[in-house]
Amino acid sequence: MALEDVKSEVLNDAEEKANKIVDEAEEEAEEIKEEARKEAEEIEEKVKQEIEEQKSSIEKEGLANARMEAKQKKLHAKQEALEEAFEEFREDLSEKVSDNREAFLENCVEQAEFEVCAVQASEEFEDAVDDLGYDYEELDEEGVIVVSEDGLKRLNFKLDKIVENYRENYRNQVAEKLF
Repeated sequence: MALEDVKSEVLNDAEEKANKIVDEAEEEAEEIKEEARKEAEEIEEKVKQEIEEQKSSIEKEGLANARMEAKQKKLHAKQEALEEAFEEFREDLSEKVSDNREAFLENCVEQAEFEVCAVQASEEFEDAVDDLGYDYEELDEEGVIVVSEDGLKRLNFKLDKIVENYRENYRNQVAEKLF
């Protein structure tokens, strides 16, 4: 065998081995690419699922917030309606007391379970207090406070106090009638 033949055979073997290595490397590269594609698809699917879950969670949270806000607005509207009702009650009470000051004062004195000596009242009650023969003391608020002789016992009939008592005692009943 001649040197040329050996050289040619060695080159052919080397070329075959090189081609085989290149083919194997290409196959391995193709496998790696395929695995990377599959992994990328899995990651993409997971991300899509996470986004959907977050979107759903945000939608639920938004809906819950909207419901809560609507509930609060409804409650606020009910409270305003109740306040309006008690304001109207206050105005009606004031009008009725103004029309019948002496009768209102007599009723207040009758409710006292003690001997009334003085009456604290708003200015418009001064004549009625004098007519009934009690000592008059001016009060800055509309209404009447009856006072015992020793000054230790008092009954408060100020209109704001009356309305406050009605609000505390009848709020639920008024709410039931309104709503």
